[in-house]
Amino acid sequence: AAGRYQLLARYFDHYKKLLGLKGFSPLSQDKIAIQLIKEQRALDDILCGRIDQAIEKTCNIWASFPGAGYKQREHSLSAMREQFWKLGGTLA
Repeated sequence: AAGRYQLLARYFDHYKKLLGLKGFSPLSQDKIAIQLIKEQRALDDILCGRIDQAIEKTCNIWASFPGAGYKQREHSLSAMREQFWKLGGTLA
């Protein structure tokens, strides 16, 4: 796994082609993360402040999310809510 979202290498080529990316820049990584969120139908949840639902829908992608179940250290839901709020998100 690499980059700011710990993307697995086996997925990069697919998303690079799908999104027309030139490389693995921070912006490209952001675009991949947004695409992953869209694919899990969690973008509207984020935009509407339903962060708990968005985390639940995407925890299978990011092992550090609560409920991921990958036997790695998971962040608490309360810590993720707090970070979302600190970065300007509005909770529903």
